[in-house]
Amino acid sequence: MELPDTALSHRYCLLTTRTRISDRSHTAELWFVPAPGGAYLMSGSGGLTSWFLNLQTEEEGVLRIGDDGWRVRASFPGRDDPEREAALRAFHERYDRDGKDRLDPWLRDAVVAHLVLVRDLR
Repeated sequence: MELPDTALSHRYCLLTTRTRISDRSHTAELWFVPAPGGAYLMSGSGGLTSWFLNLQTEEEGVLRIGDDGWRVRASFPGRDDPEREAALRAFHERYDRDGKDRLDPWLRDAVVAHLVLVRDLR
């Protein structure tokens, strides 16, 4: 399953995960770029965000883009994995347009989650 073309007209997605401690639902609005079988998400703070920590614990969640939604499974490309660098370069291309250049800090510090679409929620 791949992201529909209509998803790319949106700048943000919503990711819902279960919290690590209280097992409550947590939703974060995030940037995304297309990935094989789904989408990449990025945590520029090295993975110290709630959504990333939650996702690492459960490795699943719900991704919503516009009117579409999917159950997703997560994997996490390692620091030396070419997939991580390719994803960060895709974020740079999509979101660093107005004279900003955050690629070097992202390559140094950011972590990436690869979300694979498992089930359509329509």
